[in-house]
Amino acid sequence: MLNEDLYSKDLIINLESFDELLEKDFEIDNWHSIQLLAEEAEFLDTISVSLEVRKSGDGIIAKGRIKTLLGLHCSRCLKKMKHEVDETFDSVYVSSLFEEKNLKTEHLESLDDTFFYDGSNLDLTERIIEAIILSVQEKPLCSQECKGLCPVCGMDLNENPQHVCCEKEIDPRFEVLNKLLEK
Repeated sequence: MLNEDLYSKDLIINLESFDELLEKDFEIDNWHSIQLLAEEAEFLDTISVSLEVRKSGDGIIAKGRIKTLLGLHCSRCLKKMKHEVDETFDSVYVSSLFEEKNLKTEHLESLDDTFFYDGSNLDLTERIIEAIILSVQEKPLCSQECKGLCPVCGMDLNENPQHVCCEKEIDPRFEVLNKLLEK
């Protein structure tokens, strides 16, 4: 499943439905997988979301906490592993009318982390997806002590730490150099 296909009606906030502050706790149970940087991960549990959306002057401040459990593969031994997600996010949203006005005058560096919204609905889906993706290391490990796989035969070195491969595969292009080392 592509991340663009992930959807939950609970993540669409109608800004006219509250005056100043909206606090909301809910679970997303219809997301089955998410595309991470290196692989597609499976959701092993529902996604618990706790939101606080506050109207502030010309903008909206959205804060939240996401908890779930992902099924990944260890980047060293390739075994399935569980990764607990417990992340927070903070976002500032400004009306797209302000963006157009701002582009005509000057670009403020402080707006680089600001998101723009149109109309009376605010979609927090991208923030949730982003928080989940950023919670996973680029190369996830089942443990810091994971020894990985033998580069020659592929045996799991965690299960057989005394393993030594007898065959060293030598690239045929380097056989001449290997003969020089033998002398």
